[in-house]
Amino acid sequence: MIRLIEDYLNAFREELKGSDRATIQDALSDAEDHLSTALDTELSENPEETQEEAAKNIISRYGEPEEVAEHYRNVEKYTTPALFSDKRSRRGLSAFCGIITDPSAWAALLYMILSLATGIIYFTWAVTGFSVSASMLILIIGVPLAWLFFLSFRGLAFVEGRIVEALLGARMPRRAIFIQKGKGWWGSIKGIFSTGSTWSSFIYLILMLPLGVLYFTVFITLTAVSLAMIADPIFELILEIPLFNVPEAWWTPIWLMPFVVLLGVVLFLSTLHLAKLTGRLHGKLARAMLVSG
Repeated sequence: MIRLIEDYLNAFREELKGSDRATIQDALSDAEDHLSTALDTELSENPEETQEEAAKNIISRYGEPEEVAEHYRNVEKYTTPALFSDKRSRRGLSAFCGIITDPSAWAALLYMILSLATGIIYFTWAVTGFSVSASMLILIIGVPLAWLFFLSFRGLAFVEGRIVEALLGARMPRRAIFIQKGKGWWGSIKGIFSTGSTWSSFIYLILMLPLGVLYFTVFITLTAVSLAMIADPIFELILEIPLFNVPEAWWTPIWLMPFVVLLGVVLFLSTLHLAKLTGRLHGKLARAMLVSG
């Protein structure tokens, strides 16, 4: 029987090898939180017990590492993201046109459009926090201030992970890891700055601004152009507004309008396909930089 929580978590991590990294992070976070809380409760209710005896009791109630790991693997089978899809049933023209009914494509397009706003927020907070922290390190208050800012970076990374899972279908952690219990203040401070996921999250928040600008510009432009081409007959024949007016008005010949509309439909469907593909690639980037499991 494993007596110390740290030993238990190490054994638990070994049993989880091969599982999804997000699942590993969630499972370890759940186990550490439960065991640390239970240990404090056990020691307060039974002050005559040693810490090792109390740890032995709570671990026996929690379960052996292999048993708990198997439980998480079974749960994972039924908790895939709502928009996750790995089906390839359609092919050819059916697959190309069928994208219009694919919720994951529309969700990915929404993410690309929203990424400019989230990118600005992430970048502004990350740069401000890092700059203020670096400039204040010469003062006593500098270290705890830097710790708070980097802790907030983890919080933003967790929020971004939930957005990525909701809109892009990539499995992301569902439990936030902020402060490791039982480490004390100095241990918590060292843990924040020495953990690789903290720095990779910080870099991700910085990268989201150029990525957000790129995503927003490309997909807003493609969507606007394709919808304008689809609506060309309405603009020109009913509203009497030319499709293109730079540098001078250019009116589409009547015989060419059906082809313009068809080209607009093809462009819009292609935009949805591109959004879905970009969403998959960005989901992999988010998993690589925001998951610590």
